[in-house]
Amino acid sequence: MSTGNNGNIYGAPFINDALDDNRTKNAHDRYDVYVNKSHVGQKVLLTQTEDVTDIKDYLDAKGFNGVEGYLDGDHYVIQTNDPAEAERIKDILSVYLGIR
Repeated sequence: MSTGNNGNIYGAPFINDALDDNRTKNAHDRYDVYVNKSHVGQKVLLTQTEDVTDIKDYLDAKGFNGVEGYLDGDHYVIQTNDPAEAERIKDILSVYLGIR
């Protein structure tokens, strides 16, 4: 490191930026998504404001209000008791996860 004429230390901001990135990075930035026990795809969190529970919000907006969503480690599981509804959810989430 060197100091400039005004006494500032050059190089330190880069070290601090790297430390900040490590502190603000999510514990998981990729989640495997399941509908009941069927793997549908992966939800990749691209920004700090995204959350895996956005999937449940998306399904609620599509009219699937009777489903449950929960996090199990790095798996996000959508539960429904209706097999026909599960198939529709899998189809919708395949597209959703493919474009996200």
